[in-house]
Amino acid sequence: MAQGFVQIPSPSNRIGELVTYDVPSLVDEDGSVLVQFLAAPVNRVDVMALSGQYPVKPRYTIKDKLVPGFDGCGMVLESTSSKFEKGDLVLPRELGLGTWRTHAVLPDTVLMKLPPRIRPLDAALLRSGALVAWLLIEELAPLKPGDYIMMSAGTSCVAQFLVQLARLKGINTILIIRNRDSIVETRNKLLGLGATAVLAEEDLCGMKSPLIGKITLALDCVFGTVGQNMVSWLAPVGKYVLVGMLGGQETGITVNTKHLFYRQLSFVPFRSSDVLKRMGDEKVEQLVTKIACLLIDGTLQPPDVNTVRWDQHEKEDLEQSLLQAMEMVHNGEVGYKKTVWIL
Repeated sequence: MAQGFVQIPSPSNRIGELVTYDVPSLVDEDGSVLVQFLAAPVNRVDVMALSGQYPVKPRYTIKDKLVPGFDGCGMVLESTSSKFEKGDLVLPRELGLGTWRTHAVLPDTVLMKLPPRIRPLDAALLRSGALVAWLLIEELAPLKPGDYIMMSAGTSCVAQFLVQLARLKGINTILIIRNRDSIVETRNKLLGLGATAVLAEEDLCGMKSPLIGKITLALDCVFGTVGQNMVSWLAPVGKYVLVGMLGGQETGITVNTKHLFYRQLSFVPFRSSDVLKRMGDEKVEQLVTKIACLLIDGTLQPPDVNTVRWDQHEKEDLEQSLLQAMEMVHNGEVGYKKTVWIL
């Protein structure tokens, strides 16, 4: 039997439930792939999609109920496609495939092949973590060695990958984190990954630093007060990029003539799916392979995560564990680790 976590339509007071289903049979037509998912992360966008707060929705169903999960790594069990063979590791090419399940039959057009030696756990963090970090470094501004960039939500998977990639290019990174009891330990860990400096959100306002006015690129995942303070650190002609809104949809920043006319700052949103679409499938696959090789050879170190194995729990306990992990993401507790389902 197969297992999957499905969305419960409102007005139920529960957002989802664990269900069992028969392992699907391969469709007898060219281009079909039977995939066994091996690992799938719980991302904030997954939880936002469940509550209707994200524009991309799940598209696949089990027993007429939508299957969440945007990201994950799978293994090909059977294939009628010339692109994939049994045993190939695959990654979703697009969002909404419903990776929070053990088995699925999918068209080969929505999958891309991974190098065989990558760990499924690392691969599950590639698309929404390492790949996003790469795009933020390479696609937004012409950065050069010695430049300074700044990123909020500095303990996130994306930030931890980004600081490593920036270090390889000789770019200085300032990470912004929330205050916590373990801030010294957290700061030392991020500095060990290659961060130039690690500041608490409170340090941005009123702090005297020679770096104020020297930041080329500000990557803001929080918005609101944090984003406003990051703007004040930007160099003339610098760029502010809205990457996420952990501060909530009701927060905002103020942009005035000083920012636009005198300092000539630019303000842009970032959605990785839009950037990848512009790049085209062939270039995206080449990039994914390149990043996967960095994970395989140890050049990139994956963040510490909380893993939950589906095969080591009774149904009721597993379902409760899944719901708790999503609640943790929704609440955004300080210091929480990303959860990855091991399927």
